[in-house]
Amino acid sequence: MFEQYKKAYLQLGITFVFWVLLCWQGIVSAAEIWWTNDIFNHGFLIIPASLYLIYLNRDRLLQTEKRHALLPLLFIVPSCLLYVVGVAGDIQLFMHTAAFVMLPSLIWLNLGHRAAKTIAFPLLFMLFSIPVGEQLIPYLQEIAADGSVALLRFTGIPLYRNGLYLDIPQGRFLVAEACSGVSFFIASIVIGFLYTYLNLRSLKKQLFFVLLSFIFPVAANIVRIYGIILIAYHTDMEHAAGADHLIYGWFFFAFVIVCLIAIGEFIRDKVEQKSANGREALEVGVWSTNSKIVSLVAVILMSCVAWTYSIIQVRTSEGIAASSLSFIDQSMRCVGDPIVLGSSFREPDDVLRNSLHIDGECKANVTEAWFNGYSNELVTDLNRAYDQHRWTLLSYKDASFQVGDEALSIRIDTLTSPIGQQVMLVRWYNLGGYVFTDRIHAKLFGTVQVLRGNSPEGKLVIFSMNVENDMDETRFLNVAAELVSKDINHSVSDVD
Repeated sequence: MFEQYKKAYLQLGITFVFWVLLCWQGIVSAAEIWWTNDIFNHGFLIIPASLYLIYLNRDRLLQTEKRHALLPLLFIVPSCLLYVVGVAGDIQLFMHTAAFVMLPSLIWLNLGHRAAKTIAFPLLFMLFSIPVGEQLIPYLQEIAADGSVALLRFTGIPLYRNGLYLDIPQGRFLVAEACSGVSFFIASIVIGFLYTYLNLRSLKKQLFFVLLSFIFPVAANIVRIYGIILIAYHTDMEHAAGADHLIYGWFFFAFVIVCLIAIGEFIRDKVEQKSANGREALEVGVWSTNSKIVSLVAVILMSCVAWTYSIIQVRTSEGIAASSLSFIDQSMRCVGDPIVLGSSFREPDDVLRNSLHIDGECKANVTEAWFNGYSNELVTDLNRAYDQHRWTLLSYKDASFQVGDEALSIRIDTLTSPIGQQVMLVRWYNLGGYVFTDRIHAKLFGTVQVLRGNSPEGKLVIFSMNVENDMDETRFLNVAAELVSKDINHSVSDVD
């Protein structure tokens, strides 16, 4: 068998080697996330599981004619470009998506349409290797808080809600990131798809079970939070406090998965298994090879490898000195720290924090954090504007104000503390003298700067202010507009 397909196996091996060379940085960073983030620990199992599913289909795969296909190039070429952009902008989502879309596409290219169709699910299952889903945490927190509050009020538990803080007479609970249920939400989806493929044949049952794998963990997490608070209420916080709720969470997660599989077993199609002893001799299908297609793909991958490593090589790690770069005038500063937000940044070059007086009151803060964009990253979720253990997001809205001849739209977050203190907060990015109030536009601009050979250095500015009434809110907007305008003018004067 090997001698018959020696050339085909060699070509498949060559394309795999080029995939590893091109996507090495993305593969390593994905593996780091799988290892360090509990949400994505299952990532280590996806590729081995996909290969095992392909192995289970080996009989059908061997009987199917295999020949190289050109259609997968429609996925391979954009994935290569997306990966290069991801490396240039240090956008891990781009790198991971490109790497794990490219792998099944390369297998498809080598096997052809008919063979790839027989293993379509294992190839698509590889996409679960992409560590994505943390962006859902704020939404799942809100859903969990809304649902548990509704259940608590329905059962007559006295409750006061302040953002994500839930107060009962016995104590306070915070629906934190760990309580969002994102871990077993993602795991439930993976298990749901896998179980559907292995055990369900009816399309209606497949759609039902996949939908159930999305809804069931969310509803179960609401019941979990409700149960924890209910236990604390009736035991005067003796139980379900501290580490108890985490332990309960793990047991509850296992129970949810067992329930999900039990439902699947109830509706599954009963299929008789064929005896392995009675298996007939296989007719081995032809595997036609096309060296020109493999050579074309090798050239594309090798070109992207060279482009990627050239981007990495030109990177420097020179830091930015923050002295004389701040746009805050001495006349605006005041002594004191009216707001302790607890903002944190990942390896910034420098950070300056200033307290501001507003109409004679020292009640606002401006934080400027500089990043060179090579040894650190400006636009990332790891740069936190506030400590999520001290503050929780109460609400947010979009506002617009005029800066010169330009109208800027900016998001305003209203935060609340356990003691009811409210703070309004805005953030913006300054890259190359251009101000961006949207993180996506800032990230793309920094990426384009790298692709052009320019420096992606810039800074993150966070302006926060205590608010007690509607007048403070209007004052906040006016000061925010003034500060953005000052930052723009300061950047232009530096360039000049």
